[in-house]
Amino acid sequence: MSPKISVIMSVYNGDKYLHEAIDSILNQTFKDFEFIIINDGSTDKSLKIIHSYNDGRIVLINQENAGLANALNNGIAISKSNFIARMDADDIAYPERIQKQYEFLSKNFDYIIVGSNAKIIDKDGNFVHDSNLSIADEEIKRILPETPFIHPSVMYRKDIFYKAGQYPEFMLKAQDLVLFNRMAKYGKFANISENLMQYRIVPTANSNRDRGISKRLNKIIERAIEKNQITDDDSTFLKSLTTNRNSDNRYAYYHLYLAKKYLWKNYQPKLARKNLIKALKIKIRWTPLFYYFVSFLSEQRIKKLYAALK
Repeated sequence: MSPKISVIMSVYNGDKYLHEAIDSILNQTFKDFEFIIINDGSTDKSLKIIHSYNDGRIVLINQENAGLANALNNGIAISKSNFIARMDADDIAYPERIQKQYEFLSKNFDYIIVGSNAKIIDKDGNFVHDSNLSIADEEIKRILPETPFIHPSVMYRKDIFYKAGQYPEFMLKAQDLVLFNRMAKYGKFANISENLMQYRIVPTANSNRDRGISKRLNKIIERAIEKNQITDDDSTFLKSLTTNRNSDNRYAYYHLYLAKKYLWKNYQPKLARKNLIKALKIKIRWTPLFYYFVSFLSEQRIKKLYAALK
């Protein structure tokens, strides 16, 4: 008998957080699922950690590194359910996550995908802020083409996933964003208002996005959505964003990102200054200095400044 849900998780060198991620899925209140884990060419202890579990619901695909989109497509290709629940190897699902999303899609046949809000944490598991996503279909689709979901929080219908063309493997970044935009014409979108997971923000090349980079990336995403292809120059640019993953810039922008969230979303000026100092030690820029002085303002004044800068 086929499972009611297929949970799909790709792993690439994720041994630091992998136990927590796997445990959070295996300990769900809803039990009737398969857990397809794709080891995408990890060179750390990820594969050993996966092998340490003795749970019949786990299905392992062990492949050479081919990227997130390819790994997810391969996992979904062997899945036995029409309900696909995404999960990432550095996040933590709350025990009732799968149950609540399955019940929603089972009762609402005109909805094709449901995500949720999440408690945002940093690389060390410290609370940063709660997400505040749009909930209703019209509000969510008004955000498009920007991403309306936290990708590892979503559950969607597999038949619609294939109608929308799967994850685009030619995209090295923003594969989920292209998919969601293509899915929009096939049915309704929703987010569950409560936090159903902890979503971990880690230093990535994506932290190093200035306005110029964002503008070009958005153009590439638009072409991918409309034409299902991108140019060779686009591919080269996307590849450049995924290289130098241990660069100083990556960590400087990461700490600046956290500092802003501690000021705008969760008034914690001391934690903001702690991250701004780390950013300044890595790379001296005017922006961290500006926010360092801002961090000494009252919460009310910071909120007014945030509204003015939006």
